[in-house]
Amino acid sequence: MRQLSAHLLCAAVLLAGLGLLAGARACPQDGREVKVSVVTILASEQSKKVDPELDCIAREVRKVHPNLTGFRVVKTACKSVPLRGTESFDLVVDQKASVTVLRDADKNNRVRLKVSPPTMGEVTYITPCGKFFPIVTRYQTKEQEWLLLAVRVQPCPGDKKK
Repeated sequence: MRQLSAHLLCAAVLLAGLGLLAGARACPQDGREVKVSVVTILASEQSKKVDPELDCIAREVRKVHPNLTGFRVVKTACKSVPLRGTESFDLVVDQKASVTVLRDADKNNRVRLKVSPPTMGEVTYITPCGKFFPIVTRYQTKEQEWLLLAVRVQPCPGDKKK
């Protein structure tokens, strides 16, 4: 049930317009490769500070987890991932997430990804190019901060933002 609520939360946040991080955390683009961006976010019950670029994520996450009040970006990583290829992303401490590109962009410019975040099974979804898809994990740091990640692919064939 928790996994289902995490997936529904992710979908809700995606629909809320996570394009805010797109400009501030863009990968270099060469027009021929699909780049995968993974933003590592920590959420806290102790802090009240929210990084401005995470305002919309914070609002949506609080709908399900109202006790999470502080949100901060820890790091952003970008890697080229070929079709059916997998790359691993370092998150925090010894935690990693892997991202596999399962299907190239379709006629609607959407890509199928498989993400394996810490403390969760695999999450397979279809995402529009240039949009972040957030995932709330169950991993907590020793400081009791919750690990979240936001994943985006770019550029895709037909992208207007190249």
